[in-house]
Amino acid sequence: MTPSNTLPKQEFIKHSCEQILRFTRVSKWDELSEERKVQLGFNMGVMALGLGLSKEEGFIALSDVRDGRMSMERFHEHIEEIVLFKGIVVDRAKVEREF
Repeated sequence: MTPSNTLPKQEFIKHSCEQILRFTRVSKWDELSEERKVQLGFNMGVMALGLGLSKEEGFIALSDVRDGRMSMERFHEHIEEIVLFKGIVVDRAKVEREF
């Protein structure tokens, strides 16, 4: 039995996509607090597993942005491309919310 306060799987994946897009609005990885970095990594895991992303699409891209091999802007665009391709409709107000 599913507890009444849990999100259905698709809503949880959508929320993760929104959070990743929200957190990647910063210019550089180091502008994120340690808490946000952890949240971003967790949400990337949910997104990668939920959408069946390849290692390159998910964790290698996250590693590249963390290590400075990819800009945060490019990573944000990469996530937007995946979200669009997979047909996930995100709530732009949630993506644009301050943190």
